[in-house]
Amino acid sequence: MAHRRSVRSLFLAFCLTLLATSVYAQQGFITGRITRANGSGIGGVIAQVVELSKVELTDSNGNFRFDVPPGTYSLSFIAGEQAANESNVTVTAGNTTRVDKQVDWNLSVAETITVYSASRRTERVVEAPAAVTVIAPEDIEAVAASGQASRIIESAPGVDYTQSGLYDSNFNARGFNSSLNRRILTLIDGRDPAIAFLGSQEWAALSIPIDEFASVELIRGPGSALYGANAFSGVLNMTTKQPRLTPGGRVLISAGDLNTKRGDVRHAGGFGGEWYYRVTGGYQHSDDYTRSRNVVGEYSTLCAASGQIDCLPREAVPLALVEDEIQFAGLRLDKHFANTSVLTLEGGYATIEGPTFQTGIGRVQVTDVERPWTRVNFNTQHWNVGAYYDARIADRQVALASGSGFNPNATANGTRGLWEDSNNIHAEVQTNWGLFNNRARVIGGVAWHKQEVSTADPTGFETLMADSHDETQKSAFGQIEFDATKNLKLVGAARWDDSTLHDPEFSPRGALVYTFAQNHNVRYGYSQAFQRPNYSELFLRVPAGAPVNLAAAAGANPASAPLVPALTALGFNQMQVLALGNGNLEVEKVKSHELGYSGIFGGKLFLTVDLYKSNLTNFVTDLLPGVNPAFPTYVVPNTLPGPVQAGLTNFLAAALQTRRVGLTTVNGAPALVLSYANSGEVDTQGGEIAINYYLTNNVVLDFNYSKFDFTVKSSQGGDQLLPNAPENKYNAGIAWRGTKLDAKLSYRWVEEFRWAAGVFVGNVPEYDVVNIAANWRFNDTFGVGVDVSNATDNEHWESFGGDLLERRALGYVSINW
Repeated sequence: MAHRRSVRSLFLAFCLTLLATSVYAQQGFITGRITRANGSGIGGVIAQVVELSKVELTDSNGNFRFDVPPGTYSLSFIAGEQAANESNVTVTAGNTTRVDKQVDWNLSVAETITVYSASRRTERVVEAPAAVTVIAPEDIEAVAASGQASRIIESAPGVDYTQSGLYDSNFNARGFNSSLNRRILTLIDGRDPAIAFLGSQEWAALSIPIDEFASVELIRGPGSALYGANAFSGVLNMTTKQPRLTPGGRVLISAGDLNTKRGDVRHAGGFGGEWYYRVTGGYQHSDDYTRSRNVVGEYSTLCAASGQIDCLPREAVPLALVEDEIQFAGLRLDKHFANTSVLTLEGGYATIEGPTFQTGIGRVQVTDVERPWTRVNFNTQHWNVGAYYDARIADRQVALASGSGFNPNATANGTRGLWEDSNNIHAEVQTNWGLFNNRARVIGGVAWHKQEVSTADPTGFETLMADSHDETQKSAFGQIEFDATKNLKLVGAARWDDSTLHDPEFSPRGALVYTFAQNHNVRYGYSQAFQRPNYSELFLRVPAGAPVNLAAAAGANPASAPLVPALTALGFNQMQVLALGNGNLEVEKVKSHELGYSGIFGGKLFLTVDLYKSNLTNFVTDLLPGVNPAFPTYVVPNTLPGPVQAGLTNFLAAALQTRRVGLTTVNGAPALVLSYANSGEVDTQGGEIAINYYLTNNVVLDFNYSKFDFTVKSSQGGDQLLPNAPENKYNAGIAWRGTKLDAKLSYRWVEEFRWAAGVFVGNVPEYDVVNIAANWRFNDTFGVGVDVSNATDNEHWESFGGDLLERRALGYVSINW
């Protein structure tokens, strides 16, 4: 019944959208683009229909559009002290008049940067009500040859970035990073490609060449008011290039260290009727940094006992594969209508073999993963209706730490391993309007989300959960911006999320943005956000180690040998060690205050300073013994004779020691159980300063420094509430941006810090990384380049338990037509 109500609500919203669109179609339309002499778009230009006082801001590509009554109008375009006009623009009902304007303005890059993610509408970066980092297109293209998309933001201010294998990267903003981190919501053209079971990203499965991203924006700070669950620490919003704006083909072939061989291809164009297409594909085959740990470890020492820290857990089995192989393909179709609306149909497919990931139960290697997805979107000036489907089919994943996850009844039918078959279905309707001559701006929307997760192998045996599970979520959100004065902007936003996996959540946000001089403002913001427990934390059921034979241990000691028959009868000769979820977990929550400044000096220097203070509660612990009340501490049956009962109690206490608290009963048999709980309250505070200095039209200097501190106010016994982040870190870089050559030298320094995530607990020593990227264009067709990460070959690890990282140098050739 609830499902039918959700479908009806979505259908009603869709019908209202169609009705509004039909009324909207009676208008006429003005669309166009502001460009430099070289054809590049200029963002942040104020475009105005003079007679109607309608105002729009050009996006990062210089595009603007208006809906207006039929008539003749004059347009003005203003950027700082620069201005241009266009007169006698005639518009008829239902038709579009295009006005493209080429200008010779001398504007700095900093003055033209726009963002979308902070308010879900285009605005200048210096006026955004949140801390925003915009990645330069050259920096996106610099890592394309590597295939490691997460490297795009590794040097962003406030980001705690850790890499293990080539594709095991985790990042968070402002502390409390972790393995399989999901506290920053990642969107690609509005689609969340996270793994449904874990909520984390699988960076190898993007299904698109990295240099197809047109923009990458990182919002630091809680974002649930507009984006919902898991926008706990921020939002990474990535958008791809429009086929109509980027016609032609490109092939990128790269090779180098780790026996890397990679090829990416794309082609875009039109085929009449205002239809445009983009086809993409790619293949990579390479070694990885990952090494087996069933015999030796790359650093530290192998643990001698369960629960030991500051050592690498000894793994039960070696790597199943020693190479990575990735294949992907994608297709996008755009239909542009006369009223400026755009319909997008898109899909992709990726296969992955080989990457290994750190998890709470140890490292897991994926050996056979398929990632199909589809997306449909209809966009007008005031409405956006979209939906997507994303799935993951993972066969025979290997839990290296325990060798567990296989069906004990399986023979040689190939069903061994950890399996997952999951999917996400999401639909969303959003609208935006300007009121009072655009003095007030309103956005709002509703969303519906469905997840389904099964971990059954072909025989029906659930390898990671006891049963299959699903979730349905309904959401509504909105934001209003109001220009109280010429210099003061007020922002209020809120979102309501209702899920079958957690109680309804209300996420508010408020901000003040005061512009005290042109291109200079200060802001204050308060926001709340939440992160819901993932399926693993709620429903996990998997062996966390090999069965323990306490009966054999008792028989080896003459004093306890008489207890062997009783231990065997009770099941202690095959005692399971299990990792089990907790279905009663609540969402993690954060409340944050933020004070920020952003300014442009002389059109050359872009400076941002951000200070924050946050309160985080309801942390979901790592896997711990004795924290889940559903599994009370084991008590020796009182039906046994008194001397036997006392002897067993003393023996178990001595044999298990600290693990005694995790001894419980599962399905009538004794078991050691690790589980999760909500516990802990932490205050965090810190700040970030970032500088981009455009020394000349070709030379750009950048620097950022981040300071982080925290105070644990309460925690669960045995849990280590560590931020998995350094107190101090900084990044610096110098780049040359020319017509023929793009090159950048970057440096990242990270102070020593303590890491604790699942079974991995230990120090991450201080390290620094030097990266070099260069791209030389011979002409419009041919180019060559290099991408060298960790150029000084500083062997280090960035999360304890992660791989030992070395230099990776790649060379590449690009062919464009």
